[in-house]
Amino acid sequence: MRNSLLFCAVVAIMLLSGCMKDISCYRDMIIGSWVEQTFDGQEIETNLRSVHIFNRSAQRTIACVNELGDNHRTMANIDLSFVVSCSVISTMGIYFSGVQEYGFFREEKVLRFTDTTLKVSVLEEAYNGTASALVGREIFYKKVSSSNVYATTIQNVWEMIQSSDLSVQPFQIRFHANGNYSLFLKEENEWEEKVEEEGKYVVYDSFLTTSFSNNPIFGTPDKRDVACWNILFTEEEDTITMSWQAFIYVDGKQVEKRFLFTSVAETEENE
Repeated sequence: MRNSLLFCAVVAIMLLSGCMKDISCYRDMIIGSWVEQTFDGQEIETNLRSVHIFNRSAQRTIACVNELGDNHRTMANIDLSFVVSCSVISTMGIYFSGVQEYGFFREEKVLRFTDTTLKVSVLEEAYNGTASALVGREIFYKKVSSSNVYATTIQNVWEMIQSSDLSVQPFQIRFHANGNYSLFLKEENEWEEKVEEEGKYVVYDSFLTTSFSNNPIFGTPDKRDVACWNILFTEEEDTITMSWQAFIYVDGKQVEKRFLFTSVAETEENE
């Protein structure tokens, strides 16, 4: 009897050990928002990163995406379905871009999974029946914390005090609690709001996504311009500064774009 109990205990431990390697045993941990960090160990261009949001109704939303057939960054979301089986995440669905309907299918094998990190290898991906270049690549994701404190910290008026692009004219930007932001440009020594240029934004911890269509500061005809940024807040005494950093690869070299802001008191023009 004692040997039987010992045998059962050993089997149970083996099963539990196998289960801990199986993402489906704790699939609830995947629920949340995950920001792409690297492809095959190389940092992804800031404006090409996407945010993958898994919810409990088995829906996977891919946010901050490229429009198909165009290298234009948008705030559009793609809503898909997902299932987890053993260590494979399968995602599928049909969505529309403009008037075109697209089919999507992707299988990702989980290589590493913790409370805050997810590393997968893309086994298969179909895009309207065409295989994707992502097949065979390893993607590393970082989970957005439940507190996401930067989403509140950013709700302020900020003045740009430094830029890597010396051609950028001085501006102020105000992030509203409703997910919109407004731009203020200095005209005749006064800050004037460009109402027609109000855009949208979302903060995922230290990753900021902004719409930028027809934006006089960081919306240009160049579709390689950035709409997503790494952000950092620094507080010294009574002063808070916010830095934005983004980059693209040009001829294999990393080209960086930076902005530095300081928080300012609201004025009559930007209330």
